[in-house]
Amino acid sequence: LRPDSPDNIIDPELEKTEFGKILLEADLQLKKDTASFTSPQTPEGKAYWDKLYKKAGELFGSENITIPTLTRPWIVPGEIIVRESQSSAYIYKANLKVMLEADYLKGYQPSDPNYQPLTSNYNFSDPRLKELNEYSTQLIRETIIPKLTQEVNSSQRYAKLRQVYYSLVLAQWFKARFSRE
Repeated sequence: LRPDSPDNIIDPELEKTEFGKILLEADLQLKKDTASFTSPQTPEGKAYWDKLYKKAGELFGSENITIPTLTRPWIVPGEIIVRESQSSAYIYKANLKVMLEADYLKGYQPSDPNYQPLTSNYNFSDPRLKELNEYSTQLIRETIIPKLTQEVNSSQRYAKLRQVYYSLVLAQWFKARFSRE
Protein backbone atom coordinates (compact mmCIF):
# COMPACT_ATOMS: atom_id res chain seq x y z
CA LEU A 1 0.00 0.00 0.00
CA ARG A 2 1.60 3.22 -1.12
CA PRO A 3 -0.16 6.47 -0.32
CA ASP A 4 2.23 8.22 -2.71
CA SER A 5 1.14 5.96 -5.58
CA PRO A 6 -2.58 5.17 -5.20
CA ASP A 7 -2.93 3.93 -8.80
CA ASN A 8 -0.16 1.36 -8.28
CA ILE A 9 -1.47 -0.53 -5.26
CA ILE A 10 -2.67 -3.79 -6.79
CA ASP A 11 -3.63 -5.07 -10.22
CA PRO A 12 -7.37 -4.36 -10.73
CA GLU A 13 -8.09 -8.00 -11.66
CA LEU A 14 -6.13 -9.38 -8.71
CA GLU A 15 -7.94 -6.95 -6.42
CA LYS A 16 -11.23 -8.75 -7.16
CA THR A 17 -9.94 -12.11 -5.90
CA GLU A 18 -9.63 -13.60 -2.43
CA PHE A 19 -5.89 -13.90 -3.12
CA GLY A 20 -5.66 -10.14 -3.74
CA LYS A 21 -7.63 -9.43 -0.59
CA ILE A 22 -5.23 -11.58 1.45
CA LEU A 23 -2.21 -9.77 0.00
CA LEU A 24 -3.68 -6.36 0.80
CA GLU A 25 -4.65 -7.43 4.33
CA ALA A 26 -1.14 -8.77 4.96
CA ASP A 27 0.44 -5.57 3.67
CA LEU A 28 -1.78 -3.47 5.93
CA GLN A 29 -1.01 -5.73 8.90
CA LEU A 30 2.73 -5.40 8.19
CA LYS A 31 2.41 -1.62 8.34
CA LYS A 32 0.46 -1.85 11.61
CA ASP A 33 3.08 -4.19 13.09
CA THR A 34 5.88 -1.87 11.95
CA ALA A 35 4.13 1.06 13.62
CA SER A 36 3.68 -1.01 16.77
CA PHE A 37 7.32 -2.09 16.93
CA THR A 38 8.53 1.49 16.38
CA SER A 39 6.06 3.02 18.84
CA PRO A 40 7.80 4.73 21.77
CA GLN A 41 5.33 2.88 24.05
CA THR A 42 7.05 -0.45 23.29
CA PRO A 43 10.54 -1.41 24.53
CA GLU A 44 11.94 -1.84 21.01
CA GLY A 45 10.28 1.36 19.83
CA LYS A 46 11.64 3.33 22.76
CA ALA A 47 15.15 1.99 22.10
CA TYR A 48 14.80 2.86 18.41
CA TRP A 49 13.71 6.46 19.06
CA ASP A 50 16.27 6.97 21.85
CA LYS A 51 19.09 5.96 19.49
CA LEU A 52 17.66 8.03 16.65
CA TYR A 53 17.30 11.17 18.77
CA LYS A 54 20.81 10.66 20.14
CA LYS A 55 22.19 10.47 16.59
CA ALA A 56 20.13 13.54 15.59
CA GLY A 57 21.64 15.40 18.54
CA GLU A 58 25.15 14.43 17.42
CA LEU A 59 24.47 15.63 13.87
CA PHE A 60 22.35 18.73 14.50
CA GLY A 61 23.04 19.81 18.05
CA SER A 62 20.10 21.84 19.32
CA GLU A 63 18.67 22.66 15.87
CA ASN A 64 14.97 21.94 15.53
CA ILE A 65 14.59 19.29 12.80
CA THR A 66 12.08 16.77 11.54
CA ILE A 67 13.61 13.32 11.65
CA PRO A 68 13.30 11.54 8.29
CA THR A 69 12.30 7.90 8.49
CA LEU A 70 11.80 6.83 4.90
CA THR A 71 11.38 3.09 5.33
CA ARG A 72 8.87 0.75 3.74
CA PRO A 73 8.84 -2.92 4.68
CA TRP A 74 8.01 -5.55 2.07
CA ILE A 75 7.20 -9.22 2.47
CA VAL A 76 9.16 -11.26 -0.07
CA PRO A 77 9.81 -14.98 -0.68
CA GLY A 78 12.49 -16.54 1.47
CA GLU A 79 14.16 -19.93 1.32
CA ILE A 80 12.10 -22.67 -0.31
CA ILE A 81 12.79 -26.40 -0.07
CA VAL A 82 10.35 -28.86 -1.66
CA ARG A 83 10.92 -32.57 -1.13
CA GLU A 84 9.40 -34.86 -3.71
CA SER A 85 8.83 -38.52 -4.25
CA GLN A 86 7.40 -40.47 -7.17
CA SER A 87 3.84 -39.50 -6.34
CA SER A 88 3.95 -36.48 -4.05
CA ALA A 89 5.59 -33.26 -3.03
CA TYR A 90 6.08 -31.86 0.44
CA ILE A 91 7.00 -28.31 1.38
CA TYR A 92 9.88 -28.86 3.74
CA LYS A 93 10.59 -25.17 4.10
CA ALA A 94 9.00 -22.03 2.66
CA ASN A 95 9.86 -18.95 4.66
CA LEU A 96 8.87 -15.40 3.98
CA LYS A 97 11.29 -12.54 4.53
CA VAL A 98 10.62 -8.96 5.46
CA MET A 99 12.91 -6.46 3.81
CA LEU A 100 13.00 -2.74 3.44
CA GLU A 101 11.86 -1.60 0.02
CA ALA A 102 15.19 0.05 -0.72
CA ASP A 103 17.09 -3.13 0.20
CA TYR A 104 14.86 -5.31 -1.94
CA LEU A 105 15.12 -3.02 -4.96
CA LYS A 106 18.90 -2.88 -4.64
CA GLY A 107 19.38 -6.60 -3.97
CA TYR A 108 20.54 -6.31 -0.35
CA GLN A 109 22.51 -9.22 1.03
CA PRO A 110 23.37 -9.04 4.76
CA SER A 111 26.84 -10.49 4.10
CA ASP A 112 27.76 -7.88 1.44
CA PRO A 113 30.34 -5.46 2.94
CA ASN A 114 30.03 -3.13 -0.08
CA TYR A 115 26.27 -2.57 0.29
CA GLN A 116 25.17 1.06 0.02
CA PRO A 117 21.57 1.96 0.93
CA LEU A 118 19.36 3.10 -1.92
CA THR A 119 18.65 6.73 -1.06
CA SER A 120 18.78 8.20 -4.54
CA ASN A 121 14.96 8.25 -4.69
CA TYR A 122 14.92 10.70 -1.81
CA ASN A 123 16.28 14.20 -2.09
CA PHE A 124 17.90 15.48 1.07
CA SER A 125 18.84 19.14 1.04
CA ASP A 126 21.16 18.55 3.97
CA PRO A 127 23.67 15.65 3.95
CA ARG A 128 23.09 15.27 7.69
CA LEU A 129 19.47 14.36 6.99
CA LYS A 130 20.64 11.71 4.53
CA GLU A 131 23.02 10.32 7.16
CA LEU A 132 20.25 10.33 9.78
CA ASN A 133 17.88 8.51 7.41
CA GLU A 134 20.54 5.90 6.65
CA TYR A 135 21.08 5.45 10.40
CA SER A 136 17.32 5.07 10.93
CA THR A 137 17.19 2.49 8.13
CA GLN A 138 20.07 0.56 9.71
CA LEU A 139 18.32 0.55 13.10
CA ILE A 140 15.10 -0.71 11.49
CA ARG A 141 17.06 -3.37 9.59
CA GLU A 142 18.84 -4.62 12.72
CA THR A 143 16.11 -4.37 15.36
CA ILE A 144 12.65 -4.25 13.79
CA ILE A 145 12.94 -6.35 10.60
CA PRO A 146 13.86 -9.56 12.50
CA LYS A 147 10.77 -9.15 14.70
CA LEU A 148 8.56 -8.50 11.67
CA THR A 149 10.02 -11.55 9.90
CA GLN A 150 9.24 -13.71 12.93
CA GLU A 151 5.66 -12.37 13.04
CA VAL A 152 5.08 -13.00 9.33
CA ASN A 153 6.34 -16.58 9.63
CA SER A 154 4.60 -17.54 12.87
CA SER A 155 1.76 -15.21 13.85
CA GLN A 156 -1.86 -16.19 13.32
CA ARG A 157 -2.39 -12.74 11.76
CA TYR A 158 -0.37 -13.87 8.73
CA ALA A 159 -1.69 -17.45 8.49
CA LYS A 160 -3.73 -16.78 5.34
CA LEU A 161 -0.73 -15.19 3.66
CA ARG A 162 1.42 -18.23 4.45
CA GLN A 163 -1.30 -20.54 3.15
CA VAL A 164 -1.46 -18.63 -0.14
CA TYR A 165 2.34 -18.63 -0.33
CA TYR A 166 2.52 -22.41 0.15
CA SER A 167 -0.09 -22.80 -2.59
CA LEU A 168 2.05 -20.69 -4.94
CA VAL A 169 5.14 -22.71 -4.05
CA LEU A 170 3.37 -25.97 -4.89
CA ALA A 171 1.88 -24.49 -8.07
CA GLN A 172 5.35 -23.45 -9.23
CA TRP A 173 6.73 -26.89 -8.35
CA PHE A 174 3.90 -28.56 -10.26
CA LYS A 175 4.42 -26.32 -13.28
CA ALA A 176 8.17 -26.90 -13.34
CA ARG A 177 7.84 -30.65 -12.77
CA PHE A 178 5.18 -31.36 -15.37
CA SER A 179 6.12 -28.86 -18.05
CA ARG A 180 9.32 -30.80 -18.72
CA GLU A 181 7.58 -34.15 -19.21
